[in-house]
Amino acid sequence: MIDPGHGGSDAGAIGIGGIREKDIVIDISQQVAQFLQQQGVQVILTRTSDIDLELAPRVSMAERARANAFVSIHANAISMARPDVNGVETYYAPGKSSRLAAAIQNSILSSLNVRDRGVRAARFYVIRNTSMDAALVETGFVTGAEDAANLSNPAWRTQMAQAIARGILNFLQGR
Repeated sequence: MIDPGHGGSDAGAIGIGGIREKDIVIDISQQVAQFLQQQGVQVILTRTSDIDLELAPRVSMAERARANAFVSIHANAISMARPDVNGVETYYAPGKSSRLAAAIQNSILSSLNVRDRGVRAARFYVIRNTSMDAALVETGFVTGAEDAANLSNPAWRTQMAQAIARGILNFLQGR
C-alpha cells in the first residue's frame, strides 16, 4: 500500500516557489507504484488523484487489502526562514519494526546525494494504526533551499521514486 500524503483541500506543506507537498508526493507515489508493479509487486495507492482523504480510511484500505507493507510518502517543512534545513528522514511506529523504514532510508541514501536525517520512531497515525510493517518517508523539505530545488525537478522525483521502490523491494525480499 502506497499512501501519497495529503490531497484535495489539504495541500500539506507549501514551500519555496509555492511548491505544494500534495503535488510532489502524488507524483513520487505514482512512480513508486509503477516501478514496483514492473517488478511484479501488487500495489494499491490510497489515492490516485487530488482528493481529500482522512487518515482513518487510509489505514482501513491497507487493512482491507491485507497489505504486507504500508508506505506513506510526504515532504517535510519548517519555517521559510530556515532554508538551511534539508534532508530525508524515514519514520516507523514505536514498538514496531524499523526494518522497512531502514530499508527505504538506506536505498535513498545510496541512490541520491541528500542529507541523512535518519530513521526515527514517531507516532504518526497511519504508521501507528496499521498492523503491517509501515513507514512514513519525508522526501525532503519544501522549505529547504537544496531540497526544494530537487523536489521541483521531475527527473529528481523519478530518482527518489526509484530509490523508495528499491528500498521496499529490498524489504519484501528480506534484504
